[in-house]
Amino acid sequence: MQNLYPLFERNRILKKELLWSLRDYSFAHIQLEYQEYDQGILRGYEIRVMENDLVIGPGIFKYGKFVCLQTEEERVPYTPKEQLQYLRIKVEVDSSSQDYIAYKMGYYLTTDEKKEENEFELCRFHLRSGARLRDQYRDFGDMETEYDTVSLIHSEWGGMGGKTLSPTIVKYFARIVLESENSQLEDRSFAYLCLTQPGGIPVHVLASYVSKRSGTQLETVVNNQLIYRSMRSIIEEIQKVGEKNGGSRKERHRILVD
Repeated sequence: MQNLYPLFERNRILKKELLWSLRDYSFAHIQLEYQEYDQGILRGYEIRVMENDLVIGPGIFKYGKFVCLQTEEERVPYTPKEQLQYLRIKVEVDSSSQDYIAYKMGYYLTTDEKKEENEFELCRFHLRSGARLRDQYRDFGDMETEYDTVSLIHSEWGGMGGKTLSPTIVKYFARIVLESENSQLEDRSFAYLCLTQPGGIPVHVLASYVSKRSGTQLETVVNNQLIYRSMRSIIEEIQKVGEKNGGSRKERHRILVD
């Protein structure tokens, strides 16, 4: 087994063996990097609201064993429906050509709760007539607001070892923890991990943290909503401790280093 690395020098001609090496390396590298990840969103796919469009940012998506790249923004128009709407990505595989296999990704809104095996949720919302859809949150609990708010709780992120919670939610949690003087050491350690980890935090790590932190037994079936609500309870507990200790907080001491 050998790996060929072309030398890109002036007046050198790339032979077909070197071109094959470039082809194989570019595909194999990204496949190997995410081979232990479940299918779903791997990176990016930021959802923003711009006027009457949902804007889907560039990102990396895994379908089956193949990793797909979206290099440009996509826009999906929306209107009030007075019921839940789901923004989904649909992946279709075209293997009719003898030269390649095409993975086609399309984005659409639907009010149908059911989805096919090749469809994945990016976000959901319940927009009322006359209201304005928003993608900014007042606090951590606001991420589950029922009306007129983009919800990422059920977005399908592929993590190492299974589906996991959106990094947008996890990093928001981490920032709140680090901003609080009443968070525990284990909270802060977990927060640093969340902010430095690219992509989604493995679901078993999230489940283990919220289980030990809340003193509850780890559930056999762990879902995004359960993890989110456990994290919300942790935030509420931290904030209650701060309110309780607010009147008796000791004066800070400064350490001067010469």
